[in-house]
Amino acid sequence: MRWIYLTSVWLHVLAAMTWVGGMVTFVVVVMPFFRQHDEAVRSAFLHDFGSRFRKVAWGCFAILAITGTFNLWMRGVRPADFLRPEWRSSSFGLLILIKLSLVLAAVVISGLHERATSRWRARWLGRLTLVVGLVIVAVGVMLVRSL
Repeated sequence: MRWIYLTSVWLHVLAAMTWVGGMVTFVVVVMPFFRQHDEAVRSAFLHDFGSRFRKVAWGCFAILAITGTFNLWMRGVRPADFLRPEWRSSSFGLLILIKLSLVLAAVVISGLHERATSRWRARWLGRLTLVVGLVIVAVGVMLVRSL
């Protein structure tokens, strides 16, 4: 059973790397390159990239939800724990609640980003999604390394 758990953790980390790494690459490498191009080229690229990365991102969210749930189960967390005040106030329980809240925020912000009607709004929602994603990774590190 341990190999199933380790495979699930590996898939969880891989999905997080793909989602967050894709956003970082886009911001740090792709956008600076396309700022040199005219509006028509940039707009066509952004539309195509957005369509492709949207599928990747939502696929990553699905993998993260499935593996995250399984990983918590394997670590002994049960649905009833979320109702227990002593579990919620423990370091582990609090970090899980923070991470889940941030994941929910990332999903909502991503949905809003997809429906943004102005370039300004899309830009800021995309940046916010990236920041939330980076914070989720930091909380994940705290979960496995500080407890």
